[in-house]
Amino acid sequence: MSRHYIDNKRFEELIVLYLQDQKSHEEELFAMFDLLVSNVMGAFNFDVDPEDAKQDCFVLILKTLQNFNPENGSAFNYFTTVIVNNLKLVYTKNKKYAEKIKAFEELRGYRGPTQP
Repeated sequence: MSRHYIDNKRFEELIVLYLQDQKSHEEELFAMFDLLVSNVMGAFNFDVDPEDAKQDCFVLILKTLQNFNPENGSAFNYFTTVIVNNLKLVYTKNKKYAEKIKAFEELRGYRGPTQP
């Protein structure tokens, strides 16, 4: 198996086991989540700070983990959707913030750092 591949069957098993006994399965499950977040961020090339975005994704994963239901779809699809939507939100927030800063600087006549 490739180091960039997530076995969905094992992924779903780990989620169920983690929800029953967090300490015993935490490391393996979160290694899979780390791989998934990294793969999604690499595939979509979101212009965001990678460490901040990854932390935001993990917080959201922790919040939504108990909502996952294997009867409604695969873990891979569910968490990929959660991660992509979160990255879109982070990207949009960062973009709007940068636009506001630029507008404020233009309003104030900011010309950048002064040159000696």
